[in-house]
Amino acid sequence: MIGTFARRARPVSRARWLAPTTAVALALVLACASASRSNGEARATRGAWQRTETSLAWRVGDSTLWRFSFDPKAGKPYFHPVSTEGGPSLTNFKPEDHPWHYALWFSWKYINHVNYWEENRVSGQAAGATRWSAPTIDARPDGSARITMRLTYARPTGEVDLTENRVLDVSAPSADGSYTIDWNMRFTAGKDGAALDRTPMPGEPNGVVNGGYAGLSARLAAAPATMAVMTTEGPVTEFRGERARPSAAAVAGNFSLDGRDLGGVAILSDPANIAEKAPWYIIDNKRDFRFICAAILAPAVRTIPPNGEMALRYRVAIRRSAWTEASLRDAVHRFTVSR
Repeated sequence: MIGTFARRARPVSRARWLAPTTAVALALVLACASASRSNGEARATRGAWQRTETSLAWRVGDSTLWRFSFDPKAGKPYFHPVSTEGGPSLTNFKPEDHPWHYALWFSWKYINHVNYWEENRVSGQAAGATRWSAPTIDARPDGSARITMRLTYARPTGEVDLTENRVLDVSAPSADGSYTIDWNMRFTAGKDGAALDRTPMPGEPNGVVNGGYAGLSARLAAAPATMAVMTTEGPVTEFRGERARPSAAAVAGNFSLDGRDLGGVAILSDPANIAEKAPWYIIDNKRDFRFICAAILAPAVRTIPPNGEMALRYRVAIRRSAWTEASLRDAVHRFTVSR
């Protein structure tokens, strides 16, 4: 029994009672933040740059996620391989049937009636020469990079038809391994202007089934992988003569093998290039010829006046899972609002 003169226990103040709890909570928050930061840094630094005098690549473990080559001895600067982490290349470089197909690359067909696309099989040279200066490269620790370069398009006489300022922005790979390559190109015509032309389209005078190609193009992986084509307007299932010409904001080639996704390559066109639903030229012979071209000249020849300018903007998006109509539409939205 407690006597009447025993001191009553003093209540602990709320502030004094909360202090240890708050300290523990704060410690936990700081620990979680530190762990999250460490995990983020681990994800950002798990790859490594591989640089040579003529190329830049981002490698993850023993595999190359992508490589950009700018060897002046080549006909065009290009990306190859383009892959997902640990997966096979989704691009096909200089196949025997078309050795001027540079995996993922940009080329005009005709400028002022000179062929800049096809190359002589013996010399490896096109009639019109695409040349470029050494690029300026900003390669960052997280795997993102900005590549800036200047190109010239010159006739056999050496006269310049067109110049180009090109900026390539490669994103850091996300947690799921997906990444994007943004192409920003600004062309300036020479003193005679620049008529940008292509092989005539079906239905035009002298038109042929393979008419209309020129611009940003991807020669894609051959069999045994299978390719399914998806657009922002739905899947492409009807090919006439192994060719399709959809109109859409974006087109993707989804690759699989034995029911397993190998990856998808999507090309997104800025509406300012030509229209909200851009024209495309696609080939799939189900074996070794898979090709997607942002066929900007398919509707009509374009002319740039003397010393005039024209700008084009695209995004190439790579991911492991297959592209769907909904995911393509979402990617296009994110691309267009990023302008």
